[in-house]
Amino acid sequence: MEDFYNPEELKHAYDKLEHGKARADAIRSAIEKADAHEDTAFRIYFRLELCEESEFYGDSMDMLVVFPEVLAIADRYPDTPSTCFNKGYKDAMDHILWVYKWILSTCSEFYQIPMADCMKFFEDFKRRSQAYGYNLRPYYEHLYDFYDGIDPAKAEEAFHAFEQLPRDGNCNCKACERNVTVNFYLKGGQLERAQELAEDIENFTLRCGSVRQAAWLRLKSHYMSHWLSEGKYEEAEKYCRILERQTTRRTEFQCWDDFLHCYTYRDMGKALRIYKAHWKDWQEERNPLSIYGINKNIARFFKKLQEERKTGTIKLPLDASFPLYRESGQYKIDDLYRYYYGRAKEVAERFDQRNGSDYYRNNLVEDLSIIV
Repeated sequence: MEDFYNPEELKHAYDKLEHGKARADAIRSAIEKADAHEDTAFRIYFRLELCEESEFYGDSMDMLVVFPEVLAIADRYPDTPSTCFNKGYKDAMDHILWVYKWILSTCSEFYQIPMADCMKFFEDFKRRSQAYGYNLRPYYEHLYDFYDGIDPAKAEEAFHAFEQLPRDGNCNCKACERNVTVNFYLKGGQLERAQELAEDIENFTLRCGSVRQAAWLRLKSHYMSHWLSEGKYEEAEKYCRILERQTTRRTEFQCWDDFLHCYTYRDMGKALRIYKAHWKDWQEERNPLSIYGINKNIARFFKKLQEERKTGTIKLPLDASFPLYRESGQYKIDDLYRYYYGRAKEVAERFDQRNGSDYYRNNLVEDLSIIV
């Protein structure tokens, strides 16, 4: 007897699940059923749903695996329509081009994607966008993000190209684009210009879709990052406290390693509590850029702790999954510092090798004040 197949019911069923592994597994099951029934529209749609779950509630790894499958299906069936659940798009390709922007963002987060492949993604997105009738404003926005840090000249050129093009149907919302612009001027030290541009997000004139506070939280995150990078920890702490009270299940707002960074210099006791609460999640992180940032901040924490403690050891409730696990729970702080620094350094070297730069290694040395 043939299995009953109802894609609408599959969608409603996984929407009832908590974000994370349970929902992702249910979406994978829906993908298998759509594949088995050769339902092209839902073969694409369910995969794009997994991309969204991976992007906002995971570490983007699943999206990297499944998105090339989306492109292959779409190229084989170029006239695939939208489903009843994505009527906001003209057809499946319109939806794909929206999700494609997340892939461009992910290129900067995974050193496993060779530079040549990163550029292929960008050029493929460019080609598909123009063929569909869209302009290149989103292309340049994400090109700026990709080159930011590793090639400042290319990054600035891409940013100004983004600024000059008009908005169209594949652009991110006005609030998201404004956040990009605010962050550009913050990084350039133009605080008055950044504050002027931030005003519409501060007063909620600009919002991100139906989520009232998403753009506002991103803005606070940008300001927190700015003051952390400047070493102005009293200013940064104001934003940490705002974001701590507003943490959500969305990955982008889980800023606990940034909070650790800030409280390392403002409240060491609180920093220690944050480390104890999140060390295991951080150990299991799969996103390379996050691994770099997290381990750099933990190394910073143990370096500062070592300077402040009279003894060179600390008792921690780590379990046997931790590579330096000791049954006694007593650890040399210097061993912990070197472990986390080593993890950050390894990822930094891999990014720099992929990018053909020394940005991450220099950033690590500068942030941890290490003489090499």
